[in-house]
Amino acid sequence: MNSGCVLKTASLLRSAALPARQIQSSSSLQEKGFLGSFFERKVETQQQAHSDKFAKKERITEIQSHNVKPDSIDKYLKAQENLIGYVNANQDVLHGQCLGNFSVLIGDQDQFVHIWRYDGGYHAIDENIKFLETSKDYKLIMNDMKPLLRSRESEYFLQFSFWPEVEMRSPSHIYELRSYHLKPGTMVEWGNYWAKAIKLRDYQRTEAYMGLFSQIGELYNVKHIWCYESLEARQQAREVVWQHTQDQWQEIVARTVPLIRRMSSRVLKPLPSSTTQ
Repeated sequence: MNSGCVLKTASLLRSAALPARQIQSSSSLQEKGFLGSFFERKVETQQQAHSDKFAKKERITEIQSHNVKPDSIDKYLKAQENLIGYVNANQDVLHGQCLGNFSVLIGDQDQFVHIWRYDGGYHAIDENIKFLETSKDYKLIMNDMKPLLRSRESEYFLQFSFWPEVEMRSPSHIYELRSYHLKPGTMVEWGNYWAKAIKLRDYQRTEAYMGLFSQIGELYNVKHIWCYESLEARQQAREVVWQHTQDQWQEIVARTVPLIRRMSSRVLKPLPSSTTQ
């Protein structure tokens, strides 16, 4: 075979191979596009503030978490009783309502959780801060409490408007505090799904205590608080939801799980002085 034939044959082979490579490349792009649309989540365009869409902005909820030294529990509980007594004695000046005082039964040990609600919004909180900064009695109580603590944290939330109104419970219950740390940009999607989910999940109309999303603290942080008579009652309630609304609940779980970065659960026990039991 002469050199001209060799060059011509090679050229034909390259031309014949070209469509195969093009088809393979096109197939890869299509596959990438399909998988990309499956795994990549588009952030929903936010047309308004979450607080405008899901909550009443004049109602702020504060969750305080106190991590107490193990050998100082009794002293801490006494100091906390003094603080509650001080707040009750100054109701004509201080704004706010206590929605529960709890010890952590399952979760972070030697931890106590206190929930407050301020119906006057941030204006009421600002007035509280100004009053407490000049109160000698408050400073004395806090000076007694601070040495008993390992750490403490305070965060502000708004309540989801589609959750039931908070109602104090009579003795005796446990409370599950579930924390969902969402991916930024997914709060609207979460709220839209849970506006439907709460009707399925709270099947007895007695378990949903409070649903919140953060305003100050760790952002895109959702709190769901559920109320049960016991751990066994909790298990039964969750199983009933899956049994009675399996298709609907399964879809909601499938849609909301990808929105979550991490999640945790704690079981709380009301203190004897708690407003809800």
